[in-house]
Amino acid sequence: MTLEQVMNDLKLNSNPSRKKSLLKAGASENTYGVLLGYLRAYAKKIGTHHDLAFKLMHTLNTDAMLLAVMLFDVSKLSAKEAYDVLGIITFDQVLDDFMFRVVTLIEKVDVLYDMLKDSDSDMLKRALWAINVERVRLKIIDDNDVLYLLDNIQRNLVDETPKAQWMMNRCFAQIGITYEAYRTKVLNLSEELGVYKDMKVAPGCTSAYVPNWIHAVIK
Repeated sequence: MTLEQVMNDLKLNSNPSRKKSLLKAGASENTYGVLLGYLRAYAKKIGTHHDLAFKLMHTLNTDAMLLAVMLFDVSKLSAKEAYDVLGIITFDQVLDDFMFRVVTLIEKVDVLYDMLKDSDSDMLKRALWAINVERVRLKIIDDNDVLYLLDNIQRNLVDETPKAQWMMNRCFAQIGITYEAYRTKVLNLSEELGVYKDMKVAPGCTSAYVPNWIHAVIK
């Protein structure tokens, strides 16, 4: 299947309501608005297609990039290639999909982490904190690492750039969820920092305020 065929199929399956939602969430105008159900079925039809995934990513079309995430061969993706792809992503939903479905699974994720840690880019800092989220979730870091992350969060969360702040806050909540021994410390610190405390959400939804997030998960 060629890039041209895929892009044509995506365009033909655009959905105005889905496009409106993506644009409202921060996607670029280069968006068709293809429903996720269609993208998943289409990805299953194509199968793993590493080369096509790269080509779809470089179209910078939101739907093509979301589809691309489903086509990558994790075993073939290098840290440098992952870094280069991250550098062209401007929409956080695409970045998060790419990070949690692909990048955190690559063999050399530690190499990528080192490549990201000195970046000033809001999106690349978000990517770095996504790696931290996954390390915490899998409980593969020791007490020293947890304390290092908490110290970083305490010093930087309030004034962090917006997209990185969201993922740093997610890591903050994940520490409290995963590491019971640090839960009280996380709750007390999050109340002190107050990030997202006044966040308004729809009925039945949970805000990103860490105490609310933690209690919603461990109830």
